[in-house]
Amino acid sequence: MYLRNVDKGMLYMVYTSGGKFEAVQVFPGQYELSVQAKGLESDVEQLTITAGQKVTANLALHAQPDGQSKVEYVSYDDLYPAGPGRKIAERLCIRCHGPNFLPSKRWPEAQWNSSIDFMMGDGAAEGGMFGPEDLSQADRKVFVKYLVDNFGPDSQARAVKLEKEMPVDEAKVSKAEFIEYYLPPDPPGVGVNDPRYASKTTPWGKRRVSQDVQFDAQGNVWITDRGIPNRLNKLDPRTGEVQSFVTPAPTSGVHDLDLDRNGMVWVPRQEGKQVDVFNPKTLQWAESFPLDPDGKVKMRNTHNQSVAIDSKQNVYFNYILGDAISMWDRETRKASTYLLPPRSWPYGIVTDTKDNLWIAEFHGGRVTKFDPNTKSFTDFTPPTYPALIRRLIADPHDNVWFGLFSAAKLVKLDTATGKITEYPIPSQNAQPYDVKSLGDELWFSDGGQGGAIVMFDPKTELFTYYPVPQTTDMPKIRVTREGAIWYAPRSAKNAGAGVLYPDKTKIDTLAAYR
Repeated sequence: MYLRNVDKGMLYMVYTSGGKFEAVQVFPGQYELSVQAKGLESDVEQLTITAGQKVTANLALHAQPDGQSKVEYVSYDDLYPAGPGRKIAERLCIRCHGPNFLPSKRWPEAQWNSSIDFMMGDGAAEGGMFGPEDLSQADRKVFVKYLVDNFGPDSQARAVKLEKEMPVDEAKVSKAEFIEYYLPPDPPGVGVNDPRYASKTTPWGKRRVSQDVQFDAQGNVWITDRGIPNRLNKLDPRTGEVQSFVTPAPTSGVHDLDLDRNGMVWVPRQEGKQVDVFNPKTLQWAESFPLDPDGKVKMRNTHNQSVAIDSKQNVYFNYILGDAISMWDRETRKASTYLLPPRSWPYGIVTDTKDNLWIAEFHGGRVTKFDPNTKSFTDFTPPTYPALIRRLIADPHDNVWFGLFSAAKLVKLDTATGKITEYPIPSQNAQPYDVKSLGDELWFSDGGQGGAIVMFDPKTELFTYYPVPQTTDMPKIRVTREGAIWYAPRSAKNAGAGVLYPDKTKIDTLAAYR
């Protein structure tokens, strides 16, 4: 059931149980109410909800109009004809983006070539997301022809047919409630529509793109916006109010963020090896620090991405391109850089209770511990190798958990014994992205099959799926101390922040506290 707040740009979503539904903690305002099921939908009903009012509504489902979905679902082999082109697509694209990314584009030759140039670093000698050593000129010709022949502008809209859908438990999901808060669209001439940024774009086009969420001590949610101009956003979930602040370098790219003990917001620039610090009290950008003052990272395109802060308030950063991490020392107020092996691609970073830094090597296929005392690295390789690893978490017992994004597994590393245990994820096309712990439970985001927040119970080894309101991936999730799971719907049509309450009867506050 979808309940859209027309006034505030918000969405409430709950699941039915036996044909009944209930949404709680709903703001007063004008609403559009509708229900959807597989192949079925209701008409949209207009509602006005006032403070303290309980509203009852009845809706009838009917078949969706013929042709509403223009996507043809076919087998993987039909979608990707066998041959050299498919092997290149699997090696460079599918294992990272999933099987439905390339078919969704339907581009002409020039646009496919432009996209490949972008992924190869736009001419940088060392390449970008992949380099010249990964795609020769001869292979590129084969690959581009394969893309145009199968996913060109005249191709049919197609996707992989699902043989095994998410195992959704109606009794459990009907207890849950999603709320999504959307960033306000930019009017003509402003923000993404500002003529100053007309020549700039993102992989998602000219729109706002939410990436990461984090909470402050007052219960507000901070959101990075990768649209151009890049922005930092402050959401008060108790009112739905959003404030936006353009970054000091609005076209350099942003990714993650974190808040230190003083409430300062740390936002690294994706390009430029620099971090900007925002003061929530003054609502101004306060400071900026170089992250590689000694010039150890030689790559032109660095892609600074993740942020982690230890108990001493030292701040860590990674270089997904550049194979390095930097640590900004709180006492000296200077960053030092430490190099990892070539092509390791450090992605997610977190600290444990002993202030060790744990690193997910995206292409390296390992997790790595950095000891800040000895400045040494220790690698741990899972049984399924190689596989892409995006993010990870150290739980309260200092066990490290991570997902094998390209192998559909959740993995536990017992750091006391070095034992690694893999748990297969029971859904087709599973893409485990970010992982967080809540007590003994593990929560992770899964971009496969349209997107879900998933709970894993290590005691029973059972997975509980909560499909999200919009079709999207969720590169970052955060868990509040009250047990709510927040996420950024990055690839969705509506950018902003969403939150899952697994049990809506236990919602005590809409504020988000760490």
